[in-house]
Amino acid sequence: MRRRCSRVFPLMAVGFVLPAGCATSPKPARMPPAPLAMIDAIRVVDANVSQVRGTIRAGGTVDGYFTSKGRRRHYQLDGVLFFLAPDDVRFDLKKLGSRQFLFGSNDQRYWIYSKQDDRYRCGYQGEPEDPSAALPIRPDQIADALGLRLIGDLRGAERTDIVQQVVADAQQILILVRAENGYLVLEKEYWLDRFPPRLVRRVVFRDEEGVVVLSSRLTDYRRIEPEGPMLPYEMVAEWPGAGARMRFRVNQWRLVPQVGPKGPQFATPRECAP
Repeated sequence: MRRRCSRVFPLMAVGFVLPAGCATSPKPARMPPAPLAMIDAIRVVDANVSQVRGTIRAGGTVDGYFTSKGRRRHYQLDGVLFFLAPDDVRFDLKKLGSRQFLFGSNDQRYWIYSKQDDRYRCGYQGEPEDPSAALPIRPDQIADALGLRLIGDLRGAERTDIVQQVVADAQQILILVRAENGYLVLEKEYWLDRFPPRLVRRVVFRDEEGVVVLSSRLTDYRRIEPEGPMLPYEMVAEWPGAGARMRFRVNQWRLVPQVGPKGPQFATPRECAP
């Protein structure tokens, strides 16, 4: 005889009825492992990133929105990303083979092309951004947003300090920069997962006032080769000030060592040449 799990019991004393089903025990919350020492947590991330030797390529789909003239515009595109550490980036977004956006950077310049206004907007690496030509999205931040930077390299940078803060299930590596007035300013946050494989789950950029400029979330880490690095297969980035959001879902990461720093993928467009 089949057991019935749903019954109704009268509660005469209070004049209403409650359904009674089969009792189920809630699953206990999974407790994260103990946090690592800050230097060890950084080593885990950097050891993974260091396995990316040469140029890597990611192909997939990109969707999101940007704000133009006070109006939110949505898009769904095909995306191809090339990255060669530390500064070479090319992120090409197309629809039916026609370029809609291009984000790029090398060791000297960074640039954005938008089909909407059919022009390039350019900047110099390591120099203050021209407010009159401020870019809504900085291409030189894309590699960081994908967790592809070596955090340990920042420890020896001039006027930079690194501290750690442990929260519920993450270790926050906080990058502090000493401003001209001598005060330390929180510039960047790396949120490292306390669960294995303990890689970057979130990256946050802030301006000098502490306002979030860029926030990215990384999920679905997988190895790109049997003995290769683990890379995220989904990235969601938001630029609150620019009113922009982008989700990049990767179909495949692969190594492309034949693409070097002098390759056309990373060449400064003539529109941005000095």
